[in-house]
Amino acid sequence: MTNCLFRPVVNIIAVAAIVASLPAQWSSNPAINLSIGDLVSEQSLPKVAVASDGGCYIGWFDVSSGSYVVRLQHLDANGLELWPHNGIVVSSNPQSTSLVDWDLICDSNNHCVLAFTDTRSGSDLDVYAYRIAPNGTQTWGANGVALSNNADFEANPRICETSIGDFACVWPRDVTRTLQLQRIDVAGTKLYPGDGIAIPGDTGQSPAFARICASDNGAVILEWVRALSFSAAKHIHAQKYDLAGLAQWNGGLRLPVFDLASLPIAHDPKILADGQGGCVISWHFALGSAFSARVQRLSSAGIELFPHNGVDLSTNSNSKFDPAITWIPSLQSVIAFYNERNQGQSLWGISVQCINGIGAQVFGPTGINLLPINTDVKFAPVAVPLDFAGNRGANCFVLVQPTGLQTKNVVGMRIDENGVMQWTPVVFASTVASDKLRLNAAISRNGMSVLAWGDNRADFGNIEAQNVDAFGRLGDHSGSAISYGCGINPAGSLVAIDRPAFGSVTRLLMNNPLGTQASPSLAFMVLGFGAAPGYPCGVPVPGVGMAANGIGELLLDLAAPNTSSFVGFWLGIPSQFSLSIPLNLGLDGAQIYAQGALFDTSIGASNAIGLTKGMRLTIGF
Repeated sequence: MTNCLFRPVVNIIAVAAIVASLPAQWSSNPAINLSIGDLVSEQSLPKVAVASDGGCYIGWFDVSSGSYVVRLQHLDANGLELWPHNGIVVSSNPQSTSLVDWDLICDSNNHCVLAFTDTRSGSDLDVYAYRIAPNGTQTWGANGVALSNNADFEANPRICETSIGDFACVWPRDVTRTLQLQRIDVAGTKLYPGDGIAIPGDTGQSPAFARICASDNGAVILEWVRALSFSAAKHIHAQKYDLAGLAQWNGGLRLPVFDLASLPIAHDPKILADGQGGCVISWHFALGSAFSARVQRLSSAGIELFPHNGVDLSTNSNSKFDPAITWIPSLQSVIAFYNERNQGQSLWGISVQCINGIGAQVFGPTGINLLPINTDVKFAPVAVPLDFAGNRGANCFVLVQPTGLQTKNVVGMRIDENGVMQWTPVVFASTVASDKLRLNAAISRNGMSVLAWGDNRADFGNIEAQNVDAFGRLGDHSGSAISYGCGINPAGSLVAIDRPAFGSVTRLLMNNPLGTQASPSLAFMVLGFGAAPGYPCGVPVPGVGMAANGIGELLLDLAAPNTSSFVGFWLGIPSQFSLSIPLNLGLDGAQIYAQGALFDTSIGASNAIGLTKGMRLTIGF
């Protein structure tokens, strides 16, 4: 008798099979990117974050209705839209006619968490947070969580997931001249009273451009610019706050990270967690007519691991702007890309530096130039890390405006740990003749970069997206799991739940959907490097089938290298076999063939051995 517990699994797999059969949406042509938001009028301020399954979330502001609303789209690893085209509306609450910056992350449960401002409670800006499940459910309610509610101007909120799985958000409050820190648990409950914990700025100064990252034991690290005003000393400060919101460094006083000179007006330094309770911070500044770019690393205890005021990415006479940092854990190093210009700022290039654990310039005192310093305008780069199985380095993406044109291309570069270019010469992610702005990048754990940007190829701007894999390829190069066999072994006897992607676990479910074997039966999985002759058909063999006639179909070439594993006991419901796929790009395109076998050890069993369907696994992204 067929076990009723199997039916929901079959239905789920049937839906997954239908979705998987649809054409991949990632474009392999840089002249045809994936349109995420293309409603009439302006679509702007895109953000992107990747999920653990290789999919991603892309959020943006849409003004097609006449006022700004926040939209969100969820893509799978193939670039297929999982929600209706143009995404779902996260919030249609009143917005100002001009926008400030905002934040978007994907949490450890593959939910998207957003923090932004609006004017629903008055003409000033208040801060709100939303958490959206993979199916589009707003888990913190249709109106999110109000993190602040006052009459003061509050802009540019930043949010992170902490090491204990809740969330922390920081933003500046102008009238009180404070930073506000709030924590939210996974259920959407605020953990600090009112508008959060107020962190005072220096006397008479309004702290600005705050950023946040996770530290250890649920703590967070804040980094901010000391003052907002044009004439004030705009230094970089940092502090670590524990679960109770208590300052942990420097006797409770803010830690001066950079106080050699004042930052340029409106400069927004960047911060990254180092995975060890500390952080890395980057910025640029000017002494005289030349600009410099620097980085600093702070330990979990608040100790400056590089010299005070940071380490230069390059000491040549050119100006350096907008360092885009990545942290490479296995190297304990920072790889930073930066915009390099002549002092007259009439020539632009892109260069890179690696700073190791003791603050040394691994790529030499002047770094390595990647894109030549010439009249093609290069804008602020964005960067993502690569750190697995002999593939350590980083990817950089930048908008490039060719000389004499008013359009921009999206250009990508990959370097290894020695600074050697891996994509020769570069990768063009978008060549559409259009103005482009606000390029964002994220990377999946298996090395797939996802880009999103604003694009004026139609009306006042669309949101476009493109993937680039670790080989510099555009389009769908994801792993695949394809069932095969010619109708002898029953459908549904071997099902793949996951695609075989680098660095992931592929689950295979074995079952006897005909119910012709007793429970418990022994379950084995055989993996090989070859299919039986006649693929996709196999070799009929008497006495090894699940059907009443006992004929089964052997679907592996047993002469090819193979291995078998005991999965456990089949108890009338699917038995799960898990296959770990290494983070090794050398396996790209490799194929593994799988077939299961159930052994009924009961006396007088009519189907002592039952072979499942075959599964061809092709490893990819």
